[in-house]
Amino acid sequence: MTDDDLDRALFALPLEEPPADLHRQIMAAVMRPAPAFRAWELWVIGALLGLIGWLTFALFVASPESGDRLIEAAVGMLRQLGLFSRSTYVWLAIGLSSVWWISSLSFMPVRRLTVYNR
Repeated sequence: MTDDDLDRALFALPLEEPPADLHRQIMAAVMRPAPAFRAWELWVIGALLGLIGWLTFALFVASPESGDRLIEAAVGMLRQLGLFSRSTYVWLAIGLSSVWWISSLSFMPVRRLTVYNR
């Protein structure tokens, strides 16, 4: 039996037509997206965010000057890091523009020649 005989025999088999929505059924069975969080993780995150919000509210109600102290501490930390200097903003602008420029470059693929050994 040759390959041609085998091909003819395979094509002569009486096969059923696949269902019209076979592709959709396969994709629905295979491509189920996994949830990002489980239910208990969402409950824990929600409870922690609620607790943080309540504690923040309680802190600002108990001592009204705490907001001013918090802002002064944040500004002092930013000054210590040097974020109020003009050179910081210049280097930040240089870095961001470099990232934008490099990311907008389009590198064309190198054309490769295929050599066949015969």
